[in-house]
Amino acid sequence: MTMRVILGLSQINTHQIRLRELFSVERILSARGFQITSEGSADDTLLRAEYWTKQDLDQMFSIFENSESRADLLMTVSDTAHIPTSIAVRDLAARDGFVRDRQRYSSTFEWFVGELLIRNFQAFSSSFGVTVSNVLRNSDGGVSGDFDVLSVLGDMSLLYLECKTGKCHLSSIRRTIERGIALHSVASVILLDAGLSKATLLQQLRGQSHPRFGNLATLATIKTRGLEDSTIYEWGDCFFVSPISASGDVENQLRTVMRILAAHRSSILGEMRPLPREYNVMGYEYSEDELS
Repeated sequence: MTMRVILGLSQINTHQIRLRELFSVERILSARGFQITSEGSADDTLLRAEYWTKQDLDQMFSIFENSESRADLLMTVSDTAHIPTSIAVRDLAARDGFVRDRQRYSSTFEWFVGELLIRNFQAFSSSFGVTVSNVLRNSDGGVSGDFDVLSVLGDMSLLYLECKTGKCHLSSIRRTIERGIALHSVASVILLDAGLSKATLLQQLRGQSHPRFGNLATLATIKTRGLEDSTIYEWGDCFFVSPISASGDVENQLRTVMRILAAHRSSILGEMRPLPREYNVMGYEYSEDELS
């Protein structure tokens, strides 16, 4: 597969190149029997180019990382009469390669989410706008191979994120969960940049059957104790994150997701400890003493 990259190889330090290439989404999926047919590139973003320089990457990341400048950029893209209030957005909009296009904004937001996982959560790699061949929905056999963001986390698990810069309906939620199931991702995250109302989410999910776990009667609200603006919602293996909800910070919310996933793994491993007789088979001397 050939593609245009976000960064030219000479524009990034060798250590980062090695990690992103050795543990790329394409390589990890290939090892699991899946085949990527296409991925997003710099040519699909607001700053259309064959590749970005390190300066381009840092400028775009800083704009999207700040909710106010991100909103200013969206207004700039959506309304030709809008004059950017942010100096960084004004500079970006004045560049020759800048394209005012709503779909390109969404693609660039997807890139940002993947880059955030690499920079702030030590993910090995991320890809956006990914198409995987021969991935079908379990419910009706329809094609389900389009993924907004796929990331190889530092523990080598695969995380799928669906980015919504507009409204999110029940059909989108179900399709996201089915895509995550089909790709065997550790979880699915729906990131709602337009905001999230818990009341609306409850209304959409009430009485619905989860595509994997069947009838789930609860929507969990989870916050990391002591970490502000970290509230997320969990429905089975699907997490809802919204950086501009009533109590939302995209990094802190994703931090809650990562901690919950670690808690899940810890619980599973706790249930899978070797039996006493197995320690001897594996080469250990093992004995027990009664405490009662």
